[in-house]
Amino acid sequence: MADSPSHPTPSGGEPDALAHPGAPRWAKTLGIAAGAALLVALVLMHTLGGGMGGH
Repeated sequence: MADSPSHPTPSGGEPDALAHPGAPRWAKTLGIAAGAALLVALVLMHTLGGGMGGH
């Protein structure tokens, strides 16, 4: 039984798989901030008449 992990996980995967469940907090924060900045820039360009191809 040398192959069995010392701390089995509920999903049966690697024990280290649960230590990092997804993207780090700084990446999520940076993504949200970049998305918000892009949205504000698009809204400003549209309201000031400088973008969206004149539609």
